[in-house]
Amino acid sequence: MVNMRDPLPIAVVLAVKRLDHAKSRLAGALPSDEQRRSLVTAMLGDTLEAVREAGVAQAAVVTPDPAVHVAVREHGVRVLDEPEEAGDAPHRSPLNAALAHAIAAVSPTAALIAALQADLAALDALTLAEVLDEAAAAIAGGAPAAFVADRSGEGTALLVVRAQHPVEPRFGARSASAHRAAGAVELDPGRLRWARLRTDVDTPADLAAAVELGVGRRTGAALRASRHSGEPNRPADRTASDR
Repeated sequence: MVNMRDPLPIAVVLAVKRLDHAKSRLAGALPSDEQRRSLVTAMLGDTLEAVREAGVAQAAVVTPDPAVHVAVREHGVRVLDEPEEAGDAPHRSPLNAALAHAIAAVSPTAALIAALQADLAALDALTLAEVLDEAAAAIAGGAPAAFVADRSGEGTALLVVRAQHPVEPRFGARSASAHRAAGAVELDPGRLRWARLRTDVDTPADLAAAVELGVGRRTGAALRASRHSGEPNRPADRTASDR
């Protein structure tokens, strides 16, 4: 596969929790811990593939899980240990502390940094490249940061910040409002575009929405494997045509 463009002057950072008991809200669709661990790893792989094919110059994943370290290195992506509890910012959630750590790590070699969800099973390179271009334009126009809400409109799929004096990530419940309040410009607030970016997978409904859009090849394979292991049939055969 060939990168779509010269490398974008932007770094992408992602955070992944321990795989133990991963995605417990997917238990209705994938009952076993092993199935959910496999799915998380597959979705991360598909997300990283979209990042690479979008022509992003560098990417980093922060995680406390040794298995994720191994999976990330197979993609040639920088991997960072999750930081200790951030004593200077006790208000940060573990996710936001991890993302802030990754942002600080890549900031010396990037002008802009995008914090991206790691479970974007249907993300494709064309969508990501377009969003990053629009975020860069918004920041060049004076915005301190730019973000894209998730499909519910309440969460955040992507936050792009300046490497110098970045807006602090506020992922979590009602993060779209929190990022908006911090001064970040919302891209496509009507949520008419970029469904593939907006569909992070936490629940069976999210998974069904991603499958309907067309998931990446790794995610599709993980879902087929879970189905063949004796689970009820799921609509898991549709994959993105450009993967």
